[in-house]
Amino acid sequence: MIRLFDWLVEAWDRLRSLFGFHRLTRKGRGGDLEGRGLIRRIYYFVRPVVMLLMLIYLGTMIWRFGWTRGDDLNYPQMVLDQSKPMAIAEADDGSVEAGAGAAKSCAPSQVVRMEQALIDILVNQNDWAPATPQYKIGLFGLLSWDRTPFFDNKASFQSGVIATVRRMSLELTDTLGRVRGTSGADPDLEAARGLLQLDERTWLFNPFDDRVPLLASSAASSYRKAIGQLGEYNARLETCEALFDARADNLFQMLDRITKDIGSTVDQIARRSQSRSYDVATHSFVEATGNSRGWFDFRADNYFHEARGRMFALHGLMQGVRVDFAEVIDQRNLDDVWDRMEAHIAEAAALAPFIVSNGREDGMFTPAHLSAMAQNMLRARANMTELRDILAR
Repeated sequence: MIRLFDWLVEAWDRLRSLFGFHRLTRKGRGGDLEGRGLIRRIYYFVRPVVMLLMLIYLGTMIWRFGWTRGDDLNYPQMVLDQSKPMAIAEADDGSVEAGAGAAKSCAPSQVVRMEQALIDILVNQNDWAPATPQYKIGLFGLLSWDRTPFFDNKASFQSGVIATVRRMSLELTDTLGRVRGTSGADPDLEAARGLLQLDERTWLFNPFDDRVPLLASSAASSYRKAIGQLGEYNARLETCEALFDARADNLFQMLDRITKDIGSTVDQIARRSQSRSYDVATHSFVEATGNSRGWFDFRADNYFHEARGRMFALHGLMQGVRVDFAEVIDQRNLDDVWDRMEAHIAEAAALAPFIVSNGREDGMFTPAHLSAMAQNMLRARANMTELRDILAR
């Protein structure tokens, strides 16, 4: 056995010499083992192997989860086809609040195409981080990546994108894909919605997560199937075998629900970023639920990048909505307000600091990135509220 390890040590020394690694160690290390026992020989051989495996592990983490591919904000222009806008249902008096006669536009929905593109970015152009065992294990099983400033930004971003994709999928299934809610739900949209509802942490085998089944289809594969179901719906829509009810009241309801989602996200950010709040009863400032640790709030990046993912998805989806509801937007003269809304969404999605800082809003040395994100989101929300109010008149 000792001769075997002597041979392995010699082979290892030659391999290190071949790649130049021997220059990084003391010369003659192999000779120091002469007369040593088996344990010393094992230690000499195993230690660099363990270090090499650790480097490979961290290297693959950096490659898979260090950045997001395909997150260029120009992606909507590569997806949208503005040559085929939707038609809206019109009454005899020219209003847009009529029945379903013109709802069959015989054109694919740009919102659906944008949903497909976003899912493709998430699971085909990138590894799906939230469910990947290598990510869920954390730092060698000792510490979750969510509690560190490393490797969790991509997972948070993807969670934000898929949350917004799910919201739009619900709108398609419950409102846009049927006429005034009286017809049955479209089977392809309903199937896509079910596939997208699978918990983002689901993998094939989930022994350490009580929230998801022990054995299941992975989230990434489920989301990929949703791309196909959405494509089936759009194909039937193009041949007038499906419905897309592009009416003003449907647009109103969609904007109303999206503003509520944005408000909920802003509230989460505010709770994290506020270290003190004004108490009206005592007329004084009291300690709040958040903090102002600046660069040392290692959970702030989770909130920030999830919000950025939501705005990244809305950046494309709202442009798709603009094409599908082009006649409503034109008849109600919504273009100027819509332009401002798109601009504020893009400005929020473009915020991408190298390290997220949760500093005081009036601080000198640490930026308040969470507050900056909330401010841009609230501007977009204010524009959506204005659009909703105009539609309600």
